[in-house]
Amino acid sequence: MSTRDFRTPESYYAERVTRDLIEGFLSERGFNNIRDERKFHGKVESQTIHATSPEGKSLVIKVRLCWRRQKSNDTYSAAQIMPKITNNDWEGSLQDKFQHEINQGVTHTLFIQRESDKIISHAALIPQNSLLEIWCAQRDASIALIKSGKLRRKKNHAMNGSSPTLWLYDERAPEVNKALWEHPGALDLLRLETVQRNNSNGHDDTYDDLLGYDNSLLGNDGGPKITAMRSYVKRDPNVRKAVIARAQGKCERNGCGTSRDYSGFLDVHHILGVGKSDRVYNCVALCPNCHREAHAAPEQAQINAVLLDYAMQFKSQVPDQD
Repeated sequence: MSTRDFRTPESYYAERVTRDLIEGFLSERGFNNIRDERKFHGKVESQTIHATSPEGKSLVIKVRLCWRRQKSNDTYSAAQIMPKITNNDWEGSLQDKFQHEINQGVTHTLFIQRESDKIISHAALIPQNSLLEIWCAQRDASIALIKSGKLRRKKNHAMNGSSPTLWLYDERAPEVNKALWEHPGALDLLRLETVQRNNSNGHDDTYDDLLGYDNSLLGNDGGPKITAMRSYVKRDPNVRKAVIARAQGKCERNGCGTSRDYSGFLDVHHILGVGKSDRVYNCVALCPNCHREAHAAPEQAQINAVLLDYAMQFKSQVPDQD
């Protein structure tokens, strides 16, 4: 990679400051065994992070920095993916690049935006095999905005001149933002709770050793935060809406019928589990007590068998797409 003469010494310094923040940023969010690997290509620096996620997965993360903001009121956040595409083949060029990085062991890309006061304002961790899909979704969203006249700019967000670009934020184009943040593969690291690292190696056995210890001293005020990463089965929100509408405000468990006159009281229970089926005929609307019994009662198998028998009567009302 050649030296990019248009960049100032200030911009290189700002880049180094941002890169130096990332290890601590990830550590605060529950990542462990972090190893920061840097390489120089002329004056340009690349960064790869090797780390273990809070779930215990080994990740190799390519870091891409978003454009440095020149003014405090700049309301965008975007990162160039590559300087130039080949033969006007946008998708092909990107696919080749991402696959090359995957072949080198890269599992994810981290897109980072830093403010001038060393605060990270945007951080998206994206699996490498989701990048092309997200880029295409942003390209299509930008095309639709331009055609509708809702967007003053005539240049496509994703097709930034000859450079493919990924956008974390643009206040003028929420549809483009959503194409990234609402993608199931994108993880907003700023939404993760931060971890209070405990430097103590031993177990605090004060409570064990002191007889007559005051139980009211147990616990704490302003408890420490922990980081949680989770995976879940994607659900169709229309299924929930249909089941709630069907219940007409009352618990659907036979013999209960509990109701309240405010929304949000009823839970939607997936009888066979959402991983098995997210259909109205696998779901019932339950009050919180019945929902807990369906999951935890000793007779939960019998409870769910009755619930399934009730729910299956609604199967004929939807097309079977399985």
